Amino acid sequence: MKDLTGTRIGQYEIVERLGGGGMAVVYRAVQQPLGREVALKALSSELFQDDGFVKRFETEAKTLAKLDHPNILPIYDFELTDGVAYLTMPLIRGGTLRDILNRGPLDTVTAWRYLREIGDGLQHAHDAGIVHRDLKPTNVLIHADGRAMLADFGLARGAGQPTHLTTIGLAIGTPGYMAPEQVMGHDVDKRADIYAMGVLTFEMLTGRLPFIGSNRMEVAYSTVNAPIPSAVKLNAVLPDELDVLLATILAKDPAQRPQTVRDLLAQMAKLPQRRSQVPAAVASPGGVAAAPPRPGITLDPPTASNNLRVVAPRAPAPPPPALHGSPIPTPTGVGGSAIRTLELMGVRASRARGRFLLNSHVSNLVHVARDVTGDRWPEIAYAAGLVQYVEQDPPHDDQLSSPVESLSRLNEAFETVYGPEAEDMIRTWGRRATERWLADGRHGMGGPRRLVPGRQRKLAGVVKGFTEAMDNVRGEHTHAWLQVDEHQFWLVNFSNMFALGRIKTVKSCHIWTATIETILRWAGLANDWYVEEVECGSVTGTFDCVFAIRSVET
Repeated sequence: MKDLTGTRIGQYEIVERLGGGGMAVVYRAVQQPLGREVALKALSSELFQDDGFVKRFETEAKTLAKLDHPNILPIYDFELTDGVAYLTMPLIRGGTLRDILNRGPLDTVTAWRYLREIGDGLQHAHDAGIVHRDLKPTNVLIHADGRAMLADFGLARGAGQPTHLTTIGLAIGTPGYMAPEQVMGHDVDKRADIYAMGVLTFEMLTGRLPFIGSNRMEVAYSTVNAPIPSAVKLNAVLPDELDVLLATILAKDPAQRPQTVRDLLAQMAKLPQRRSQVPAAVASPGGVAAAPPRPGITLDPPTASNNLRVVAPRAPAPPPPALHGSPIPTPTGVGGSAIRTLELMGVRASRARGRFLLNSHVSNLVHVARDVTGDRWPEIAYAAGLVQYVEQDPPHDDQLSSPVESLSRLNEAFETVYGPEAEDMIRTWGRRATERWLADGRHGMGGPRRLVPGRQRKLAGVVKGFTEAMDNVRGEHTHAWLQVDEHQFWLVNFSNMFALGRIKTVKSCHIWTATIETILRWAGLANDWYVEEVECGSVTGTFDCVFAIRSVET
């Protein structure tokens, strides 16, 4: 296809090419006069010459435009103009599920969350009579708020068209994810999508596809003829019940599979999170020996002050399955996911659903960012997509109407513009913004708590007040805290608004570290405690971040 970069189609200015294949190319474009960034998907010129194909493309686009679900990428517009047929959709900056899986298999908690979100969107499409037919990790986008969104519903397979061929005679689907009937060229229905859900489940938890080969033909042959491999043999912490369920989801005969995604999700919900007995030393999917089970620590239920007390171990607890990424220290000394460890210790996991933040909080951060960056602020604002705030702040009220992804884009802009100097600039930004926020007094945390007796009780009150204040900023419960022992408190930021959509190789939540450090200084505790980022959601791909507040005496 001719590269459309730098041209204008209708009301869209094409900025850059993002990717594409034989059927279409996707560009980043700006819709004028709104100035809204969108993803523009242009149909290949060869397919555009087929009037019947374009008509089916248009018909299915209209059908998909009627879908309204938080886990399905919506369609903004469809146009035929200047010899080009194109769709426009939201520009999703959080990458894809493939980006996350490239770092290795997921823990079961994270995998089930993504599968549940994918399944909810898929069921909604099936209820509307739409079959995806090409479900795979690259077609699952990760929104800035952390949720999975289904994209590319195969608009090149319109109603009435044979589902196994396009108009130019190419097989539909991706080897490895295609159901056996799809590989053999038979017409497919929603059960092919259910099969693909089984493949995603297998891949998320083992790090590889169930059927592999050196080329497309070998993969296709194995899909049709080879027995279903055991996921448990590839990842020994997985429950045996998973293999039983995968045997039905990946059945060669569609009639033997779950007949609806809703039924599939219900069966998944009954699975244990892990094996009831894990060998003392087993090879993890990454080839690293896992630690043997060790006694865990349990905690009394929360008291009125939410100051949890560590008690003696009740029973041995096996280590949680390792999250993708490097092992990190946990309160029990066992390598693995800090989030999973905290869940085992009683912290309730939370998943953000809201899409907006308090205007006053965003206004404060934008105002301070302008002061900190000085004459580089226009460059920062442009990189963050916040050009409307080059000369003015966002509204400074207590309405929940500022897009949650604004702050992650602003954080990313600091890194892009300042490069090696970014960490110092971000810490300065976080410290000064927090100081201004505390001085404003509308956070609900009261004044500095210097008169509260007891070092631990004093810090517990500060951490509790801070998490509640941040919940108010998000408009929902996305923060939690836990006193592990007399020397450390852990603070969890689920769907961290500064991490959303930002995939990194090193811990990058410097603004939150600076914020917590500033809170400690404000409360007169900076000489007694220090802050460490234990787990970064931008590294794990969950966007859930864990911070430890540790005593300087340890």
